[in-house]
Amino acid sequence: MTTIRLYHIDAYCRRFEATIVEALEYAGRPAVRLDATAFYPTSGGQPHDVGTLNGVAVEDVLERDGDILHVLASALAPGPVSGEVDWARRVDHMQQHTGQHILSQAFDRTLGAETVSFHLGGEASTIDLDVPALDRDAVARVEDEANAIVMADVPVTVDAYDHAALSGVALRRVPEVDGPVRVVRIGDYDACACGGTHVRATGEVGAIHVRRWERRRGQVRVEFLCGWRALHDHRRQSILLQEATALLSVGNPDLPEAIARLAASEAEARRQVQALQRRVLDSELARWRSAGQPVGAWRLVHGALEGLDAPAMRYLAQHLIEEPGTVVLFAVREPSPQLCFARSQDVPLDAARLLREAASGFGGRGGGQPHMAQGGGVAADDLSAVLDAAVARVQAAA
Repeated sequence: MTTIRLYHIDAYCRRFEATIVEALEYAGRPAVRLDATAFYPTSGGQPHDVGTLNGVAVEDVLERDGDILHVLASALAPGPVSGEVDWARRVDHMQQHTGQHILSQAFDRTLGAETVSFHLGGEASTIDLDVPALDRDAVARVEDEANAIVMADVPVTVDAYDHAALSGVALRRVPEVDGPVRVVRIGDYDACACGGTHVRATGEVGAIHVRRWERRRGQVRVEFLCGWRALHDHRRQSILLQEATALLSVGNPDLPEAIARLAASEAEARRQVQALQRRVLDSELARWRSAGQPVGAWRLVHGALEGLDAPAMRYLAQHLIEEPGTVVLFAVREPSPQLCFARSQDVPLDAARLLREAASGFGGRGGGQPHMAQGGGVAADDLSAVLDAAVARVQAAA
């Protein structure tokens, strides 16, 4: 027995009476089949409805072998059941889906851009367009056309056709299916084969807003919002704009220039800080060069660097090993304990192996190349012990 799809008969059906004809398990979770349902299953890019059956939460709805399964929070026995669809979610999905039909047709009519896929997400929806690129002016023209259709409050109707009769219907895309085909019409503006739920008239879509777009594998993915989603996003963006203009003490039109000035100022400040850091590091470099100790035929430079971080440690090590016969064993404590072992090209030591052997007994880990290795995982209080262990190994190898 095939489930009667009440959502196709009336997409505005939110409460219904039905009969559980089978109770079963799906992926280890309780599920039921009904003789009739208003719950839409995930399909065609549109997510499933949620709601309740006799007060039990419906957590998933899916099609299996032409029938509909309702996955529940707890088990129900066969028999009469009262269902209620989460209406806010259904309305949201109808706004997004009808809005997608309008937007896809607007892209097609305005730019000749065909929609090749659609996804209705929890936060935003996307369509993939068979075009290599989009620009701001083109998207604005499409948005204007789409919203003109919304404001015209054009009726949205649904008809079923035998596949053979589709040749007389001007569809945006002819489906490759057998049997009856459900066609959603938006006045004389759009006709599309679709099994989803839709509003009765375009005015209920509220608004259509393209939020962003990006190139993806030779196509363009467009992210858009409709209805309440578009309103809520506009409200969030307005609040952000108000906060940004208040922080920078400028009006809305002057915000881009103010941000550009701020970014340029920050870049100059960063350049100056980097120059000062380089001077400090060059001073440290001279100090550590003079601190080297002879170990056999090598010079050993080792110790914990106070007030420096891992990139500074690596910079010092790289420059110290430019001098032949040099072995460097460094550690830093901030922002987290790190080790860096390095040696000149003429020193026959494996720095990565040395670091692993010295740090392994203290929970340390790391790796790198034979001439330079870096690691962490050692507690700050154990850094001195790790360095001592490494010094002992270098002395034994010298």
